[in-house]
Amino acid sequence: MENARESGSGAQIVIVDDVDANLMILENIIEGIGYTPRCASSAAEAAALIAESRPQLILLDVFMPEMDGYEFCERLKSSPITKDIPVIFISAADSSEDKVRGFKLGAVDYIGKPFEVTEVTMRVTNHLKIYEMQQELEMSNRRLHSVISSQARRIEDEQKNILYALAALTEERDAETDNHMENVAYNCRMLAQGLQFSPEFDEEISESFIDNIEVASRLHDIGKIQVPNDPLMDPLSFQIEDLKKTKNHALQGAQILERVYQNTPNNSFLPMAVEIARYHHARWDGSGYPQDVSGKDIPLSARITMVADLFDTLTGNGEEDGCDEQESLKIIEEKSGIFFDPEIVKVFLKIKRQLRHS
Repeated sequence: MENARESGSGAQIVIVDDVDANLMILENIIEGIGYTPRCASSAAEAAALIAESRPQLILLDVFMPEMDGYEFCERLKSSPITKDIPVIFISAADSSEDKVRGFKLGAVDYIGKPFEVTEVTMRVTNHLKIYEMQQELEMSNRRLHSVISSQARRIEDEQKNILYALAALTEERDAETDNHMENVAYNCRMLAQGLQFSPEFDEEISESFIDNIEVASRLHDIGKIQVPNDPLMDPLSFQIEDLKKTKNHALQGAQILERVYQNTPNNSFLPMAVEIARYHHARWDGSGYPQDVSGKDIPLSARITMVADLFDTLTGNGEEDGCDEQESLKIIEEKSGIFFDPEIVKVFLKIKRQLRHS
């Protein structure tokens, strides 16, 4: 008895029975083994007790007026608040059918009437110990999940920091493009979120895709750090010299990121960053670089980035010769189906008020 008192310290047990004599017998047994009984003569009274203070165990009579034990148990198990509280049925009806019905509704055990002190003591004590172990296990799992989530966030932050450091090199190289990387990253995220609701793209775009493109798109022009310090090209022209410069910085950017990825293969952002760097000057009609890639053969991440990139480039990044917003949107619309995926342009134009530009 002493051990039971120690292990049951603080445990509350709700006893539900419409017969006062049964309540008194069970109350005395529960008190005798060191637990705290809380008695109710109906399901309604029991529900009020449970709402007031969550018990560790419920002893539930099967046959009661208004709402029987089976229905009350079913309600308890359907609620996320009470579904984990163990229920032991108490009843004089101890046929196999009655027991099976109770177990199917979620009860953990069955105690027959009239009550035998040793049986009640052992069953109650055992199920409380099982419940306590389950609660401890769940708490340990929550702590473990918290630790793992914290570690995952730290690793993700470290991965992002590597890419942000690389993006900073491009910004220093192209100091005149004020806020360009930030604008492209933000607009890529907005555009990807908009495309997520389109049947054309909903299977390709996940929350992970959206998070990745916001980071990876910052590195679309990383290849510029190896290109001579003169304007790369007119974004709307594809003269031979422009194509050569485009090829150089797109190819070199992809190669730089591939080398970084070889040394940090667990970086989840780099694969997308590589494809964006390589293909962000590809064109829907095949006139860009790489010249043998067109349409949906261009990775979706690059198709999104090229629209966001040109929009911010056209608005001038603070330059006097930049286009205004309306003119920039008109140019992008005109290039739909030529430079850009027309479905992406449709969504882009719908969300234009949410976009940033310098």
